[in-house]
Amino acid sequence: MTDWAVFTGDIVKSSELGSEQLSRIFSSLEEAADEVARWQDAPTLFTRFRGDGWQMAVAPALTFRALLAMRAAVRRVGKGLDSRIGIGIGQGRIPGDDLSGAEGVAFLHSGHALDEMKRTLRMSAPEADLSLRLLLPLADQIIDGWTARQAEIAYLLLPPEAPTQSEVADRLGQTRQSVQQQADQSGIMALLESCTLLENPAKGETGGYEN
Repeated sequence: MTDWAVFTGDIVKSSELGSEQLSRIFSSLEEAADEVARWQDAPTLFTRFRGDGWQMAVAPALTFRALLAMRAAVRRVGKGLDSRIGIGIGQGRIPGDDLSGAEGVAFLHSGHALDEMKRTLRMSAPEADLSLRLLLPLADQIIDGWTARQAEIAYLLLPPEAPTQSEVADRLGQTRQSVQQQADQSGIMALLESCTLLENPAKGETGGYEN
């Protein structure tokens, strides 16, 4: 078996959404899953199930960054759209080229985390390390305030080898000042610092980050 962070998610208030909007959400989720696959140099095997449910497998070190990407992927589709995500971290076995036959504690914990999540939350990882468990509710509060434009900018800034804000501005046809303002208002830079600390704990022990 291999260590995985397994995400099991569903779309918030999906029964109120039309089929076209739900399709747009899943197209965005699939795009984000492909992006995460590039980060970890391994497929996430993103799988949709039960209409509004989905699951994917992530390298544990990238758990927080990937969570932000998947939340941003939904919220950039439209105002108020979101996904709940239960996270299970541990061993798992994936025998095929999708997750239908996957097994192991990571998959069990992920499903239980989603099923038992409080309705006011959007992310839960009961079995994860304390650092991640403490970050999730703080990230939830930040993400809950994202506009679709802020979510788009956050999404584009999330890769480990991130583009500059000027490059993001060029891609979106905006000024750098506009992108910087939206990034500042979204709180994404603080979340990116948290990603770096989780992925490189030694930086927190040696005094933080270089600008």
